Amino acid sequence: MTSNKKKEDEEVAESQKLSPRDKKEIEEGLCVNCALVSILFTIFLMVAMVL
Repeated sequence: MTSNKKKEDEEVAESQKLSPRDKKEIEEGLCVNCALVSILFTIFLMVAMVL
């Protein structure tokens, strides 16, 4: 249990090091990834419907 607690503490410390600008950039990057995945999924569904 102590190792899990230690890992959580390290993760909290790492997340606190991020500036608000860094957090915003990470969130924007995630949005871009989600958009790409949804576009690819849509194309895949269109191809599947044609076949």
